[in-house]
Amino acid sequence: MKVFFIGDPMLANGYRLSGVDVKQVKTPEEMVSALDDVYKIKEAGIVLVDRDYSSQIKDKIERMRVKQAIPVLVEMPGRKTGADTDLKSMVGRIMGVKV
Repeated sequence: MKVFFIGDPMLANGYRLSGVDVKQVKTPEEMVSALDDVYKIKEAGIVLVDRDYSSQIKDKIERMRVKQAIPVLVEMPGRKTGADTDLKSMVGRIMGVKV
């Protein structure tokens, strides 16, 4: 299974260096298109999305999560949005268990 990051070009470079496949976007509309492309890839296991853009397309994100369990869609802090999410609770929510 592959891990993908969709988001800001500057952040994408860091993810690429860590071995993650990336799709660079500059607008929420580009993110929607990139998400549609990644969801068609059978090897996609985890999709990390930049919260700077995903926060503007919440309805689309939630529909994708409900429609298809894999790949797992995880919002990551962007350059403008901080890490206000408790990672432990996020992992528990994704896995369906209390961590």
